[in-house]
Amino acid sequence: MGRAWWSRFLLLIFFVVLATVYVIPTVGGLDPEKTKFPFTKKINLGLDLQGGLYLVLGADFNKVMRDVVHRQGPGVETDLKEKGVVGARAQGVHDGFPVDDPRIVVDFEPSKRDEVYKIIKTDYTYLRLAAEKPGHFEFGLTREYKNEIRERTINQSKEVIRNRIDEFGVAEPAITTQGVDRIVVELPGIREVDRAKALIGQTARLEFKLVDTKQMSPDKLMQLIADIEKQHNVTFKEGQKFSDYVNKINEHAKGKIPAGLEIAFQRENMPGQAAEAGASRFPYLLKAKAEITGEDLQDAQVTFDRERGNQPQVAFRLTPRGAGLFDKVTTEHTREQFAIVLDNVVKSAPVINERIPNGSGVISLGRGGGDQLLKEAKDLAIVLRAGALPTQLDFLEQRVVGPSLGQDSIKKGAFASLIGCLAVFVFVLIYYRVSGAIAVLSLVLNVLFVLAILVGLDATLTLPGIAGIALTVGIAVDSNVVIYERIREELRHGKSPHGAVESGFQKAFRTILDANVTNAAAALVLMVYGTGPIKGFAVTMMIGIVTTLFTAVFVCKLIFDWYLRVLEGKRTAEISI
Repeated sequence: MGRAWWSRFLLLIFFVVLATVYVIPTVGGLDPEKTKFPFTKKINLGLDLQGGLYLVLGADFNKVMRDVVHRQGPGVETDLKEKGVVGARAQGVHDGFPVDDPRIVVDFEPSKRDEVYKIIKTDYTYLRLAAEKPGHFEFGLTREYKNEIRERTINQSKEVIRNRIDEFGVAEPAITTQGVDRIVVELPGIREVDRAKALIGQTARLEFKLVDTKQMSPDKLMQLIADIEKQHNVTFKEGQKFSDYVNKINEHAKGKIPAGLEIAFQRENMPGQAAEAGASRFPYLLKAKAEITGEDLQDAQVTFDRERGNQPQVAFRLTPRGAGLFDKVTTEHTREQFAIVLDNVVKSAPVINERIPNGSGVISLGRGGGDQLLKEAKDLAIVLRAGALPTQLDFLEQRVVGPSLGQDSIKKGAFASLIGCLAVFVFVLIYYRVSGAIAVLSLVLNVLFVLAILVGLDATLTLPGIAGIALTVGIAVDSNVVIYERIREELRHGKSPHGAVESGFQKAFRTILDANVTNAAAALVLMVYGTGPIKGFAVTMMIGIVTTLFTAVFVCKLIFDWYLRVLEGKRTAEISI
């Protein structure tokens, strides 16, 4: 054997040893925490193989559009005033308009119609004029801007969900879109279903609002809420949306509380209170405008309050901009209450005793103790760090796949693949004899390399992926068939064994390459446009195509060179093919 052959042989041995090291933890079922084997990474199993949680979430785009116009309204008014349009007013309005088409209503002096129109069309190109009266404009969002908002909202939601799941500790989550308004989340191996849903779906809109006790005392506020509940039959029961109850209270309180104020509640389970009794609700009258929001949050961590018996709490730190606003508010409103509001629920409302210049504080989680409160604190810190969802996501579908079903899928999928591979091996051995044994060896190495690459790429193996591995064997043996039939043809034309092998591999290569490139194109389309199981099948197919080219051409040729060298020492040098 020449130096070139030995170099290629040592390269093959290196790849085989490396692949074996990568596959041993998975095939041997090694426990990463107990084994002394130097490599512990395993193949990630998909939802259909190890069980887990499958969720479909829907985005409420109508609410997103309402929030956009309500945020933009004051900005339009400020812009008009800064450019000399005195007395102009602008506000976002959704009542009385289609749910998917809220408006920014602009009122102004009729004589300044052209000036107002020019400013808005120049500075706010994403607004369209929907209706007009003397001294009155109604602007809606353009179709292009709505599409942009939808796309941005879905992408932001996916990113926030991914960040939260990563911190939750789920390996290889699959987060994809379905249609234009749905997000599909697959969490392999997850067992704490309710906790995962709460973590994913929580909007976590953090706001800091001043408490107003001058306009109405706490006793009068509680009496007002009691009257509203009695007169309008507004009640809240555990299991219902608390936000719906709060919205109804505020709706019926219009005209009874000063403008610019709103009612919010602090909910807290009292010690010894039965679960069915629900949480106590203590009302606050807050200024509707948030002084600081979660956008100014820099970090959030779980700490423990020694003064309250080491109760878990969430300590937060604001950005430099947020710290400046915090400093200003605490300086100007000393001795007033400053409510920390999370998703419209007051978490705490401490009194500002002194100026706070460093932009840090804590969020108390109520009374109680044990692991449940600590878990709540950890989840809240994760949600705050990972960012707020840009919209409310509703759980439209939920499926829990049990681990027993996954094990059954693995056993039956592996058994079916094994039977298929063995059938191929037997056929090749009978039909091509010794050359068939060379093909079988290359096929076994092919499967070994596929599994090792799956581990190395942190790819997820699904049930269709197992089918993809079996199909890879079929595609690979097809390459061997092309090569062997070409060698047979060259032998029939009277060439020597060495010449027939060289010519057979050389002439078959273009056909093999063309066939595998065509398969790769189909697999690439499935990877780009497919989701879930389809993508898992495409990934193993693509990896199998690469390993097939390597084993069918490089490995088989290397072994054939050794086989021909063995035949040279015999009198009848005939290839067993």
